[in-house]
Amino acid sequence: MIINPYPNKIETMTRSLLLSAILAFLFCIGQAQAQTSTIDYPLDPLTADEMRKVVQILKDSKTITGNDIFNIINLKGPPKREVLAYKHGDPFRREAFTSFYDYSKNGVSEAVVDLNAGKVLSVKNIPNVIGMGLDADSVCDAIVRKDKNWIAALNKRGISIDSVTHKSIFTGDMGIAPIGHREQLVLAKYKKSNMVIEGLMAYTDFTTGKVLKIVDESNGFHDKVDLNYFNPDSVKELNKAAKPLIITQPEGHTFEVKGHEITWQNWKLRYGVDNREGLVIYDVRYVDHGKERSVMYRGSMPEMVVPYGAPDLLQAAYNFFDAGEYRLGQGIAHSMSPGADAPENAQYMPAILHTENGVPFQMDRAVAIFEENGGVLWRHDTVSRRATVLAIKYYTMIENYDYGFTWRFKEDGTIDVDVELTGIVEVKGVHRTNEMDEPDKDDYSYQGNSFGTLVRPHVEAINHQHFFVFRLDMDIDGSQNNSVMEMNSKLVPVGDKNPYGNAFYVEHTKFKTEKEAQRSVNYETARNWHIMNNNEMNDYGQHVGYMLMPGTQANAFVPEGSLLRKKAGFLNHQVWVTQYHDDEIYPAGKYPASNKVYDGLPEWTAKNRAIDNNDIVLWYVAGITHIVRPEEWPVMPVHHMGFSLMPFGFFSTNPTFNNSNPDFIKEQFKGVVKKQPGSTIDHE
Repeated sequence: MIINPYPNKIETMTRSLLLSAILAFLFCIGQAQAQTSTIDYPLDPLTADEMRKVVQILKDSKTITGNDIFNIINLKGPPKREVLAYKHGDPFRREAFTSFYDYSKNGVSEAVVDLNAGKVLSVKNIPNVIGMGLDADSVCDAIVRKDKNWIAALNKRGISIDSVTHKSIFTGDMGIAPIGHREQLVLAKYKKSNMVIEGLMAYTDFTTGKVLKIVDESNGFHDKVDLNYFNPDSVKELNKAAKPLIITQPEGHTFEVKGHEITWQNWKLRYGVDNREGLVIYDVRYVDHGKERSVMYRGSMPEMVVPYGAPDLLQAAYNFFDAGEYRLGQGIAHSMSPGADAPENAQYMPAILHTENGVPFQMDRAVAIFEENGGVLWRHDTVSRRATVLAIKYYTMIENYDYGFTWRFKEDGTIDVDVELTGIVEVKGVHRTNEMDEPDKDDYSYQGNSFGTLVRPHVEAINHQHFFVFRLDMDIDGSQNNSVMEMNSKLVPVGDKNPYGNAFYVEHTKFKTEKEAQRSVNYETARNWHIMNNNEMNDYGQHVGYMLMPGTQANAFVPEGSLLRKKAGFLNHQVWVTQYHDDEIYPAGKYPASNKVYDGLPEWTAKNRAIDNNDIVLWYVAGITHIVRPEEWPVMPVHHMGFSLMPFGFFSTNPTFNNSNPDFIKEQFKGVVKKQPGSTIDHE
C-alpha cells in the first residue's frame, strides 16, 4: 500500500509501516537468490552448470578450438507439441543451441548439444554470415594502430594516435570486404570523451586484421569539446527528494514464485531471461472459475533496430540491431537498482547469462517482480474498486541507451507491455554553437535544416527512431484453432441509412493467409486486431479472444528498397501474422550483422501460408521517432511506449465484478456520515 505520512492523521500507523518498509527494502537489497538447480519445465532457461557442461562437451568433442567467440549459448526448447503435452514429472528433452565463430574464418558454426546424453547432436558450418559482438570487437584498436595511413589521417588533424581510443560498428550491406568476413567501421575518439572524431573512419576487416579503406572527410568537426557527458561518479544530489512515499506490503506478496513459475490472483505464467531476447514470458494462463485457460504460449522482444537520420556515412551505418547484433548487451549486463528501477516492494530474481568467451555468470537483481497500485479497477456512484497489478520488469543497457521492459498483468485479464527508453542519446560534433545560427557549411544540413538538436555548443544529438519487434505466440484457449481478425470503425455514409450523420459500425476482416495479414496501424479507423479461437464461444455466441491495441507509433522514414529496409524488412508493416514454426524466432534472421544476407519475416511470409484456424504467431512492431530535446542531456528522462493485449469476448462479463477492496482500506477509511458532529449542513 502507498502511505503519505501526515502526522496529524496516521502518525502511529506511519511509524510502524515505515519500519516495515525499511526492513523490506533491506531485504530486497540483500536478495541474491541462488539460481535454482531444479529444472521442472521444458522451457526453463539453462543453468550455469548446464552452460559450463555445454562448453565442456564442445571442447571434448573438438567442436571448438579455444579461439572461438560465442554468439549465444541458449536453451533449444523442445518442439511446441511436446511442451504442450508435458505433464509435471514427465521426462523431457534438454538441449542447448550454441553459435560461435573464429575471427580468422569465414562464417559461423552452430551446434546442438544433448545435455541429458552429454553429447553433440549436430554441427553446422554456415558460410558468409557474421556473428554477434560487442566486447570482443575491441580488437579494432590494435588493428588500426598499426596502419600508417590511419595514423597519418589523424596527424593531418593535429591528433596523435596516443590521444585517442577506438570503437567500431557493423557495416552491414555497406561493407566492401568479402561476404562473410567480419567487417566493421572503426572510429576514433579522444580519450575520456564519448564523441567520435567526425569525418574519419576506416573500413576494417577483422577476419584478415587489415584496414581496407580510410574515409577521410577533412572538414568534419574534430576539436575537443566539453561534452558534459554523463559520468556516474560525478552525479551530485543537489535537489532534495520529495517527502517519503513508502510502498510496503506488511503481510507479504500476493504472488508466489516457484522456480520460474509465478502465480498471482487468477494468473499463472512463467518467465525467463534469454541470452539474446532478454525477458521472455511463457505459458500464460488465466484461471477462470477454477479452469486454466491458455492465453499466450510465449511472448518476447526478439529484435529491435535504431536507425539514425543524418545523411553521412557514419550515421547511415548507425542502424543498430541491438538484439541480433549485440544480444541486448547482456554479455556485460548490470543489475537493477532497488527502489528506483523497480519499487522497494519488488522481489528480485537472478538470471544466468554468459560472456562472449562462453563463461556463465549470475546477474543478481536481473528481474523484478512486484505488485503495484493500478488506480481504479472500476467505479460507479459511490461503489469503487481498487486495482492491483502484477509487474515483471527487466532492464538492459546497450552502449549508450538503457531500455526497460515491463509486462503488467491486470486483474481483468489485460496484459500491458511497457517499454522505457532512457540513458544517453547519440551525439556528433558540429561546427555550430547556437541553434539560431545557420548550419555551418561544413556541417550536414538540408535547406537550412540540421539533422539534430544542439545539447551543448558543438554537440548535436541526432534525429533517430526506435523500433521494437514483439513476437506474441497467442494460444487463445488452445493453439490449433486461432485466427486474427482486423477491426476498423467506419462511418455509415450520410443518407437514408444515416440521416443524422452519427452512425458508425465496425468492419471485421478475417485474415486467411500471411500476406493478407501484413498490416499497419490506422488511428483514423481505430484499427485493432482480434486474436480469437474459432471453436470456442462465450455466452453470447462471440468468439473468445484478445485484442491487440496499439500504442504510440511511428512509420519508418527510410524508404522501401533502401539498404536498411532490405535488412529490416519487418519495418514494411507494423503487424504481421505467421503460421507457427519452431525455428521462426528472429524477425531479421539469426545473423542481421551479415552483409547481403536476408532472412526473417518477409522471407517467411513469402510462402503465404494459411493462418486461419491454425497455430499462429502475431508480430507487433512498436515504433517511436525521437527528436531529442535539450532537457534530455546529459541523461534522458524516461520515455514510455507500448501496447495492450485486452480480453475481447474471452469472458462473458466483467471478471472483476465481485472483487473486494483490501481490508486495510475498509478499516482506515470509514463511510461519510450524513451530518458531521457540530455541523449544520448535510455532508455527501
